[in-house]
Amino acid sequence: MKFKLLISILLFASIIFSKDDRELIFIYNAKSGLVNEMIDFAHKIVSPETYDCNLCALSYGTFTKKKKWSNYINTLPIKSTFTYRDKVSALKKEFSNLKFPSIIIRDGIYLKEIISWVEINRIKNLNQLISLLNERLEKNGMESKKRKDKNITKQEWEKKLTPEEFHILREKGTEKPFTGEYDKFDKEGTYKCAGCGTELFASTTKYDSGCGWPAFYEALPDKIEETSDNTFGMKRIEITCENCGGHLGHVFNDGPQPSGLRYCVNSISLDFDSEKEED
Repeated sequence: MKFKLLISILLFASIIFSKDDRELIFIYNAKSGLVNEMIDFAHKIVSPETYDCNLCALSYGTFTKKKKWSNYINTLPIKSTFTYRDKVSALKKEFSNLKFPSIIIRDGIYLKEIISWVEINRIKNLNQLISLLNERLEKNGMESKKRKDKNITKQEWEKKLTPEEFHILREKGTEKPFTGEYDKFDKEGTYKCAGCGTELFASTTKYDSGCGWPAFYEALPDKIEETSDNTFGMKRIEITCENCGGHLGHVFNDGPQPSGLRYCVNSISLDFDSEKEED
């Protein structure tokens, strides 16, 4: 009887947790509840040297959730869940020695810790966390990015983008020269597609061309697609995001060395991630 019951439970679990039912579980080292969360937050602010988790983005969630972290989570091909240590009692039997914070992957009915609290506390900034997480996902046979966004419908893009972004990225519009946010912009970091978050240009390749739009002499490898554009009686080369097909601008053969190219890009087509992490 017990054996039959066990079989039934396993069959039921296999139906609920399908082969493609995967999830990343981020477990805070704080307990749930407003009081506990505020105490945890205050501890980090008042006495960071005695706080046993130095990873702000993971520990506090919405308190200091950086845009880069949020964008990264949104690009992952699997569901992400953020929870507190007192809400994972079901994991205690399987992870009796588990310490928090921790990142666990659930693949169907199977659970596995992929980043431990020791590793998290060694992380200096968000870039290191993202790099380590990508490495562990790939090691466990999972992609670290969603599949290409070229099959998203027009209606879905309209919901996802602002009207200005939709006009530039999906309708191949052009912003007025000398009006874009990134035209006269010289911070260090990475420029990404505003539509899907794909990294496109490094700030080290940006230069002031005087054309009125952000200009780069080189794109990141395999991130840009080029297409002939003969609209408005001109022969040009259009550049689009390799992942989502979003319109970026055009590339010309009048740039500086070493490439001799000028990637002329609409600011609205771009997002920017600074290399300098906020404290």
